[in-house]
Amino acid sequence: MTNPGTPLQKKKTAPLKAADFSQSTADRLAFGIATFFGSGLSPIAPGTAGTLAALPLVAAVTTLPWAAQLVLWLIITLLGTWAAARVSVITRTGDHGSIVIDEVIGMGIAALLCPLAPIPFGIAFVLFRFFDITKPPPVRQVDQWSKNKARESAYWGGFGVMADDILAGLQALAVYATLNHFGWIPQ
Repeated sequence: MTNPGTPLQKKKTAPLKAADFSQSTADRLAFGIATFFGSGLSPIAPGTAGTLAALPLVAAVTTLPWAAQLVLWLIITLLGTWAAARVSVITRTGDHGSIVIDEVIGMGIAALLCPLAPIPFGIAFVLFRFFDITKPPPVRQVDQWSKNKARESAYWGGFGVMADDILAGLQALAVYATLNHFGWIPQ
């Protein structure tokens, strides 16, 4: 495994392969978590594919009490940060396109207020993808910061990979909450 303090390259476009992560059980686990069980390996729109793959998990989590939801998302964020950092070290990239665990967290945050129904989930999905793709402030600034920090140290990069999607999820949640407050989201 590459030294965690080794500077990383800019985003790599070459697809990941499970064989690249066969050195240890931890590498294989990081690969599975970071790609959200392979959904990030989609050759077309891996971020959207990862977000779609997250919907069953997000739906299941919304049935839990509020405190349990927050604890679960925090645990997944910590695991995702570790996995993103490890994949970044192995691939020598700051934020490989196949890393989609950040989309899972972002979608989870965007859907925190959603009832278990298709239309509210669809609205949360569209809002999250909009904010994640367009990266309005401060998402773009955090994304750039994280890429710069990742070139210094993969561990900072792992946090940064997660941070911009957390912010995009919070932006989507704020818009969703506003629309819902005014009764503009059909239940």
